[in-house]
Amino acid sequence: MGLEKMTYQNLADKTGFSPATISRVLSGADSVRGETRQALLEKIADLGYETADFAARSKKQSRGIIIFNLPTLENPFYAEIISGAKAAAVQRGYQMLINEEHINESTINGFLAMLKKTQAAGLILTNHVAPCFLRRINDAISTVQCCEYDKNFDMPFVSIDDAQAARSAMQFLFSLGCKQIAFLNGPIRYKYARERLQGYRESLDAAGIEETPAFVMNLPEISYNLAVSAVSALFRSGARPEAIFCASDVFAAAVIKAAFREHISVPGDLMVVGFDNVPISWMTSPSITTINQPCERLGVSACELLAERIACGKNTVPASQGIFYETEIIVRESTAK
Repeated sequence: MGLEKMTYQNLADKTGFSPATISRVLSGADSVRGETRQALLEKIADLGYETADFAARSKKQSRGIIIFNLPTLENPFYAEIISGAKAAAVQRGYQMLINEEHINESTINGFLAMLKKTQAAGLILTNHVAPCFLRRINDAISTVQCCEYDKNFDMPFVSIDDAQAARSAMQFLFSLGCKQIAFLNGPIRYKYARERLQGYRESLDAAGIEETPAFVMNLPEISYNLAVSAVSALFRSGARPEAIFCASDVFAAAVIKAAFREHISVPGDLMVVGFDNVPISWMTSPSITTINQPCERLGVSACELLAERIACGKNTVPASQGIFYETEIIVRESTAK
């Protein structure tokens, strides 16, 4: 059985190592500890795969460049997605370049010119893109959407069910006795923000709880400082929720900071739930209960789906057009009784 028939995600599932670690080991990178490298190579050997074929194949000339577009590098959520996508790109023989910019009327022409100049083979989009610009991009290059997607547009995507994830977070807070729950949300132009707000509101309605307008805060960007200011203003207004559900772990960390400034105990006086399970969620004190989404796997799948589309031709949509991954609640100190 040849390793060339295996994907990094398959190896990850079988060995328990992340796709990024597998990529670094098999490409000969020095950034992996010796014992980790040896353990992985032994597991691969036990499965009957040869690393020599992969090593030789990885040295072949690159098939081309994949562009990974994201709205901002400041949001830590994208780090593991990039890591997964890069690992899959390397395995498939592609190089990956990061492009940080919003795609709108003022940037679309420059963005398309960049794709042409780099002679990119494919594009992974994690940005919100209006349908009119999405159509122009799709006509120009093989594209896959990751996290953000337009369900009315005929383009492959990889994502999660944000509304269901939000409902799970709300049900968890209800189970702890919380009824007055605020929601700190990101820019409403993004699909994730609209659907998480939808899940929040559906949960309140199902529980027979009337929404408090002041408890819904839609911020213009994922910004720690903006979130601290918004939540501090909420606390000082006298509207005091029992819990705050946040659309980002960055926001959840900001809530904890604002609560500390106002002498509000977390979780004694206020429970906090975040979203994404990025490193800040366990670095913060108290550590943050959060919704985990498999970020690295999202990146791997998006890149593998893109490679499939490049092989088929950009006008062909693979059968696996939409891939959804499950989420889970990681319970930590910010909701402990």
